[in-house]
Amino acid sequence: MKMLFLTEKFPPSEGGSRIYYYYLCINYSIGDVIVLTKKIERYKEFDKKQKFKIIRKGKPLENWKYYQLPRTLPYLFWAFYLAFKEKIDVIHCGDFFPGGVIGLILKILLRKPYIYYVHGEAVRWFKQYPYQHKIFRLILKNAARVVAASCYAEEGLRRDYGLNSQKVIKITPGVEYPKFNPEWIDIGLIRNLSVEKKNIILTIARLVEIKGQDTVIRAMPRIIKEIPDAIYIVAGRGSYEDKLRHLVAELNLEKHVMFVGFVPIEKVSNLYSICDLFVMINRETAREGPDGCPTVFIEASAAGKPVVGGRSGGTADCILDGITGYRVDPVNVEEVASYIIRLLKDEELRKTLGKNGREWVVKNFNWGERARQLERLNMSIFQNKSA
Repeated sequence: MKMLFLTEKFPPSEGGSRIYYYYLCINYSIGDVIVLTKKIERYKEFDKKQKFKIIRKGKPLENWKYYQLPRTLPYLFWAFYLAFKEKIDVIHCGDFFPGGVIGLILKILLRKPYIYYVHGEAVRWFKQYPYQHKIFRLILKNAARVVAASCYAEEGLRRDYGLNSQKVIKITPGVEYPKFNPEWIDIGLIRNLSVEKKNIILTIARLVEIKGQDTVIRAMPRIIKEIPDAIYIVAGRGSYEDKLRHLVAELNLEKHVMFVGFVPIEKVSNLYSICDLFVMINRETAREGPDGCPTVFIEASAAGKPVVGGRSGGTADCILDGITGYRVDPVNVEEVASYIIRLLKDEELRKTLGKNGREWVVKNFNWGERARQLERLNMSIFQNKSA
């Protein structure tokens, strides 16, 4: 059985959904996987190390505006060519555009079944744009199955789009937990960053509004009053970086906020190892909607770290409130600060939450099992098509 995965971006690109697709592909075992995606920085070195085929054509679209349509034609051609030449059995569409639209076209032209993936933000985001919303509905209607990556997405698809349990399957992210050792600390990284004897708060995420790094920065003056040696390490890159840096300067926090840029997949465990607390105050925005199921919380728990996230989107799938960490009001800076202060002051509480998180992840977030779910899904679609 052959699977063609269409996604606008793929690692080494950052982003939880991209990591999600990568680990589903790398753990897939019942047939061949071909990924059709776009060229990004450092892709050649990354692709050489993979056991499945990755084909990259063109560069990622800047947006989904109508004038981008001509740029999708070569991508459509390659998807058509691969589906036909490689005798693809099931197409997987990781994005609305162009992936989802191409999946719909290939079903019409080649009668190839496709699976469409929905993360939390898509459920409400498309309602802002009537034309795109109509296409989104068409994609959902014609998909053989729809994969919801979180409870939030699953509930939204059933509530707002009338999709039943036969149509929607929930496959939440997993984690490569053997790569995260709660007993290990990267002393060399601590020295390189000059953060010895610091209380380290960490966020690893794209620098965009939805991830809420600005909320933590605004909370830092209150945190520093209670814990003078606290430092906030911000890992990632994105369009919000200039605003975040200006906010740091405005609040005179240059000694307490550190931007370390993009961190490749193979290095994230090093960063988790040095932090005392992982925080990402994700929130819903008008432009991006809510966050889906942020895998960084699961990774941090795998590393034995307590976590604090926004009470928004799909974080209920990633944080057991009061057991592995806390979900807080993402727009209440005072509440965010109070939880961070409480955790930084209470080492025993941090250890308990971190231990709970590690045990929960090992028991419930195995990527191999997630891939088996996908394999069973592909087989059921293939068998129904062949019947």
